[in-house]
Amino acid sequence: QAYTQGKGDVSDPEASYDGKKIVFSMNCPVANHADCTGRWNIWEYDMSTGGLRGGSLKRLTSSTTGDDDVDPAYLPAGAGFVFASNRQRATVDLPSGTDTYAALDEYEREKVLNLYTMDAKGGAITQISVNQSHDRNPVVLMDGDIMFSRWEHAADRNRFAIFKAKPDGTDMFVLYGAHSEGNSFLHPREMDPRSTKYKGFVASDLMPLSGTREGGALVFVDAANYSEQNTPISPALPTIGGQSQPTTQTL
Repeated sequence: QAYTQGKGDVSDPEASYDGKKIVFSMNCPVANHADCTGRWNIWEYDMSTGGLRGGSLKRLTSSTTGDDDVDPAYLPAGAGFVFASNRQRATVDLPSGTDTYAALDEYEREKVLNLYTMDAKGGAITQISVNQSHDRNPVVLMDGDIMFSRWEHAADRNRFAIFKAKPDGTDMFVLYGAHSEGNSFLHPREMDPRSTKYKGFVASDLMPLSGTREGGALVFVDAANYSEQNTPISPALPTIGGQSQPTTQTL
């Protein structure tokens, strides 16, 4: 409360692998606290000493000039974090060759969120994805790959599909949902790989891209056996069966 004071916001919490730390994004006004910048930054709460109520809080990123850092998740083996940010400044004004500017979406309405990694102390920030629309909701799979939602908008395609990539950004490819029923797969999470029934499954929100007030359905995706709802990896599998909806909420 010393940081938000009823005027800030906290979002996207993720627990560390040992359960002793929580990383999250927070936006708090500059007037609230010396560590607040008035933008979304990545913060970490460490409960290794002091427990749940007596842990230590630190800000890992320091966006101050219109940039925002959100959606953090822990990388394996203490390697740091993956997160989404609109901090990109690599685009260069060709006539001058020196002036850089932020990457905007194809409508030039807002700055684009891409994926970044950083070390455990918030240093060595590295951009690992490039997308004219947004890359959101990164999480780390059991095999060490990063899974995330990618907004694809080209020609008549306008949707969020589930993608994956290595932590350095290589081997990036669609995992599921480029041509499946629904429209936008958001907040994908790997289901229990030890489960006989749901090994290789992904749980995700599924909703139309607009007009839903962010409401949608919960779906289970058989990403191990289907690249799309009607595209199995083997002719021995049923033609339809890539995704199921366990709730009664309609899309």
